[in-house]
Amino acid sequence: MPSEQWGWEYTPPAPLAPSPEAEQAPVWQEPVPPDLNELEQRLERGRRRLPFRVLLTVIAAGGTASMVSALAGAFAVVLGGMLSYVLPVTLPSHQIKAATRHAAADRDARYEQFQRVRRLWRDRVEAHDRQQRAERYESLLWHPVRLPQGPSRVDVFGGTSDGWASLLATWGASVIQSGSRLVVFDLTEQDVVGGLESLFHSRGRTARLDLPAGAGRFNVLGGLDADEAADLLAQAVHTLRPTEGQGDLRTIHADLLETAIRELGGILTFQRVTAALDVLRRTYDAATDGPLSLDELTRLTAGVDRIGQGERVQNELHFLISTLSLLARDEDTAPPPPSPPKGTNSLLWPPTCLAVISTAHRRHRCKDFLDRVVLQRLLHDLRSQPVTGHDSILVIAGCDHLGLEGLEALARHCRRAEIRLILLMERLRGELRELLGSSDSAAVLMRLGNAQDATAAAEFIGRGHRLVLSQLTAQIGKSFTTGTGHSEGTNDSTGWNTGTATSRSGKDCSHSTNRSLTESRAQSWQETVNHSSSDSTGHSATQARVYEFTVEPTTLQALPTTAFVMVDSSAPGRRVTLGDCNPGIVLLNRVARPHRTG
Repeated sequence: MPSEQWGWEYTPPAPLAPSPEAEQAPVWQEPVPPDLNELEQRLERGRRRLPFRVLLTVIAAGGTASMVSALAGAFAVVLGGMLSYVLPVTLPSHQIKAATRHAAADRDARYEQFQRVRRLWRDRVEAHDRQQRAERYESLLWHPVRLPQGPSRVDVFGGTSDGWASLLATWGASVIQSGSRLVVFDLTEQDVVGGLESLFHSRGRTARLDLPAGAGRFNVLGGLDADEAADLLAQAVHTLRPTEGQGDLRTIHADLLETAIRELGGILTFQRVTAALDVLRRTYDAATDGPLSLDELTRLTAGVDRIGQGERVQNELHFLISTLSLLARDEDTAPPPPSPPKGTNSLLWPPTCLAVISTAHRRHRCKDFLDRVVLQRLLHDLRSQPVTGHDSILVIAGCDHLGLEGLEALARHCRRAEIRLILLMERLRGELRELLGSSDSAAVLMRLGNAQDATAAAEFIGRGHRLVLSQLTAQIGKSFTTGTGHSEGTNDSTGWNTGTATSRSGKDCSHSTNRSLTESRAQSWQETVNHSSSDSTGHSATQARVYEFTVEPTTLQALPTTAFVMVDSSAPGRRVTLGDCNPGIVLLNRVARPHRTG
């Protein structure tokens, strides 16, 4: 299979991956301070005992002074005082300071080591992040879109003339560079092959034939026997009105055409075939300088009685003459070319890597019939002399009007001859939908503006299950409460207090009695008022599992001009790819370069 490329698929770069050490930052832990409790206790004890030691030292010095001189006594006092202070106080204090200095120095050394470890950790994390950013910046965003299995037929539906021109330029350039031969039948009248042709025209690797303007270089009926030409024209005429119940008309047309063509000698042209039919219908004017010779007129006149003069025969003769005369008028100014040798493949394949055959006409009926005749000639050439080999590709652009029967026959004969077939159709409607998903084929779906076409394409792409947000609920509540209260109370109390007192003074005794009355009255009242308010808010979201289109019809209706959806069913497993065939993408940065085999 040739190394083909249909376009490019955009692949977003992978998200930045955090460093595995990002969450493992070194943590500083303060070292455990030295245990100075024993030294501090010794220092405290020494300070508490210091006065007693000084006193003892003075007493001892006084006793010494009584025995020795005063100078020696004073020296003893000073020395004893220093010893009594240094030993119990100064020594622990010095030891505490030394231990504190040693602990501080050890802490500073450890903190410096921690700072070095933290710097190394930060450098590793930053290096990882820089590498991730560099890889993300340098990662390829556009990758070639290919058909790995190489199906024998590819159907392109939808799109515009600009989109088809971009698709043919991108894909055609890749297959021609890989050594394939490409023949394009452009039936669109919009020159969709112009971009591809301009790429190879300067190298002399292209050939072009425009019909009917180029009829002087190519005769559609050249090199055919009478029965072959009759069958070709009868089939082309039949496709103009494939009405049910009229299948026998093809046989009538073939018999009439074969009767007329068999009596013609020399080169077959539409003008001569039309004149022969006029003779059979008895409407030919022999007085004019027509295209038929005297011998041909004699033989055709003798065959008039054989075809009969029934009304149906006359009607079909009239229809054939009216149809073939559409192309006969364009042969007036072009001398008929010599017929190619018998069995020569007249349309397939020219000795160039790219051949373009286009049809155009100012009248719609002529253009339509010319396309059908060219298709039938192409089918005849495929049947009579198939070109085998995987390096041959046939493209038919704008073949919607040719009908399902003719396209299926073309696909069948191309598959038998091992020729890849590419069909470009503007719409996805009617019987053409039956082409989707047929055996050994792939589909390329471009912009489909019609809603029914887009829906049919979305159905073909398929559906899938996914979770979607189906319901959002918001509840807002507010409550307000007020209340009042009133209470009163009265309390009356009365009490008597009686007391007796007795006093004695010598022999005298006196008694006294006291009585008191206590009355109390209390009254209370209370007024209460309370107010309360509350607000409440609640939100909830519900997800549901749905079975929906993988690609919505509205998405297909709004595709950019050069975008497409490729559905490849030829490989194991169905593959759906979104791509873009704009040839300018190859000039961008971060585009994967396809591998060339030739």
